[in-house]
Amino acid sequence: MKNNYLRYHFIAVLILLVLFYVIATLAGHLATPTKYTIDKTTPIYLSHSYFIDETKKLPIHQIIDNLDDFTVGSFADINWNFTPRNYWLLVELENRSQQNEKIVAHFDNPMVDHLTIYHLDKSNHIITTTQLGDLTPELTRFEYSVPHIRLTVTPQSKQKLLIKIDTTGISKTPINLYGETEFQDLTRSQTAIWGIFVGVLIMAALYNLVLFFGIKDRVYLIYIGYIISAIILMGCVLGFGFYLWPVSWQLFFQKYIIFSNYAIAIFTLAFCTMFLRYHKEQCWRYKLSVYFMGLMFVLGLSCFITPENIAAPIFFTILALLYVICIIMIYNKLRSGFRWAKFYVISWIPLIIGAAIQPLELTGVLPYSFAIRHTFLAAILCEVVLMAMALADRVRYQRERALYHATHTQQTKLLNSAMLKQAYMALEQQHRQNTLCLIKIRYFNSLNTILTPTKSNELIIKVAKSLELQLVGERQFYFLDSTLDSNSKLADLGTGVFACISTKAQTAAELSLSLTKIIKGLPKNYQIQGLNLQLEYSVGISFPDTANNFEASLQRGYVALKQAKTTMSRISNSQQQPNQAMDIELAAKLQEAIRANELALYHQPQINLANNQVVGSESLLRWPIGKYQHINIEQLIQLAERTGLINELTLWVIDKACQDIAQLNKQGYNGHCVSVNLSAKNITIAQLAEKIENTLLKYNAPAKQLKLELTETALIGDQQQMQALIKQLDKVGVTVVLDDFGTGYASLTYLLHYTFTNLKIDKSFVIDMEANPSNKVVVKTAIDMAHNLGLSVTAEGVEDEQTHHLLKSMGADFSQGYYYSKALPFDSYLDWLSKNK
Repeated sequence: MKNNYLRYHFIAVLILLVLFYVIATLAGHLATPTKYTIDKTTPIYLSHSYFIDETKKLPIHQIIDNLDDFTVGSFADINWNFTPRNYWLLVELENRSQQNEKIVAHFDNPMVDHLTIYHLDKSNHIITTTQLGDLTPELTRFEYSVPHIRLTVTPQSKQKLLIKIDTTGISKTPINLYGETEFQDLTRSQTAIWGIFVGVLIMAALYNLVLFFGIKDRVYLIYIGYIISAIILMGCVLGFGFYLWPVSWQLFFQKYIIFSNYAIAIFTLAFCTMFLRYHKEQCWRYKLSVYFMGLMFVLGLSCFITPENIAAPIFFTILALLYVICIIMIYNKLRSGFRWAKFYVISWIPLIIGAAIQPLELTGVLPYSFAIRHTFLAAILCEVVLMAMALADRVRYQRERALYHATHTQQTKLLNSAMLKQAYMALEQQHRQNTLCLIKIRYFNSLNTILTPTKSNELIIKVAKSLELQLVGERQFYFLDSTLDSNSKLADLGTGVFACISTKAQTAAELSLSLTKIIKGLPKNYQIQGLNLQLEYSVGISFPDTANNFEASLQRGYVALKQAKTTMSRISNSQQQPNQAMDIELAAKLQEAIRANELALYHQPQINLANNQVVGSESLLRWPIGKYQHINIEQLIQLAERTGLINELTLWVIDKACQDIAQLNKQGYNGHCVSVNLSAKNITIAQLAEKIENTLLKYNAPAKQLKLELTETALIGDQQQMQALIKQLDKVGVTVVLDDFGTGYASLTYLLHYTFTNLKIDKSFVIDMEANPSNKVVVKTAIDMAHNLGLSVTAEGVEDEQTHHLLKSMGADFSQGYYYSKALPFDSYLDWLSKNK
């Protein structure tokens, strides 16, 4: 595979060299026209002189009368600038041959406003007068784009060309005289270059438009804007724009050429900002670029009311600042490890070179030639091609990054569950053995409370590297990823859990032995700020079954991990567990029972110890139908919590409790309270207090007869949300009780922060109170403390008369337990009440 990659890379480089050779050959043939002016190809001798009219008011006759006052010298010596003035150029032609010489005078500045050419004889009489320039009406497209005149110089004669240049823009106008054949070569070369330039840029624009519709990235629209601005700008400077738009459009573009310059500058900075993704960071560099683009836009609009000779110098100053800002932005990315936009960085080289050559030629630092005249065009062409390559490189990088993020965890850079699933499914398709093994750092969630996210990731990486080294030596474990850059047998599932796949057919004992050996090689401690954390590990093995799939196998692995906590070896496997599908089946049956009203509430009485009267009952859930009546209710509630049924179940219990309160009142037991247990999951029920109030109103049940019992597990989560719920219930009139008091480490804190009216002492303290003096102290202390806080006390687990009298002597308010009655179905409970009035 690596050899193929190198071979294709070599072919690509070879193709690139061939293309460079073709381009160089073509450029060599096109870049020679100015070598063949008439002074080099015909027996015509030229002399040049010039005069600058600072007043712009001298008439033609006065100029002709003072031709001897002209400064003799090359037109390149003229101080061309943006100052408003008229330039008078004189070209004297002497034909020393014996035949007519047909000449074409080419004025290489299609942006000149007024260009007047006087053809004089040797006596300085005007033979013809020709008007050119972009403000001259009714010229042909060819005359607009390639300003020129044709004339014939008779044998052994002297003639003169007097040229007046009157313009508010770029005044420098190179003048070359050609023979007919050489002029045709010039126009062919220009047309070829223009066609290549426009063709490449239009194809690039169309291609990026397609990419925009496919990828929906705004950077492609900005790139297209840059291309169009470049076509408009160069169409004005070189003249080919007359063939792209209506003549009126092109004349408008040329009149406000500085705005086109601002447009290309704005798109340049916008592309730099978007391409380098500064808009995602919203940093000061991004804000600087936005403000600077706004400034350039305002200055660009001002060009419509500002003369070009004033607007142009301002633009060149802004252009220098633009380069500085772009260089700062690129340099910052390079410093931060930005490597994927090498083509974009390179694309600035031809742009900077071309942008420097053009003003150097306009100011006379560099000599005029056909090649130099088209250097900026070639620079833009190279830049556009390199920017297209940069965009392609950016797409490739983003695709690779998206693939990497889809297959690796963001924090640890390890393979994630997606790669684990891909490898697992590949083994399934090949009908190969695939036993999923999960390895967990024990107590990782507890460690997370004292470790920063960075330290937590460092711990995971440290264990992962050690585990990877252990797995490499075991051939039975499958490579989840195997590329030129990396290979790994390990996936990070988060929360300190790692996964690998064994492809060896073996017993649970054999695989457990291999994994035990691997665990022994893992780090046993982790140093952090002088603290030596002790590390332990547990393993869950998920063997395939008949209806195997990845999600089910992963679930079996997690269940095995949970079971491994209670084993000596810290290793458990799915063969030791009941079928997990039974849980789903049971949850489905439970949901059906809730909706079919097949569940029931059993009531256990609560006694007022002061007068031995029944004051209420605790409602306990039962499923009294067929095989389900013997199910452990605590496990059933845990199943409801795991499967998300707990809220539906709780609302059913509250509804049924309110019905029972209404029935109790009809039987004359007014004031009889019914307690309902709330789960920690129930605080997520939207508008729970309002729903309880609506249920009470539905059955005309007084709110004071409903009690809600909250255990500490329900209070550990979002305490602010729980406090708000208790306040809402208190407004409704529902009593809130703290259940199982004494079993939690923070029960005292809850008494201070929640508005409870009653607390229930857990039966674990009450049942053994006679035999255990410590329990007696705890119960007595709890009763006294509650009374001091203004709370009443209910004691659970009263199973004999001695405990009843002891609690009464201690001052407990209420009690419940088997001594009075076990939990009874509602009808049986009503009978019990009638017998125990």
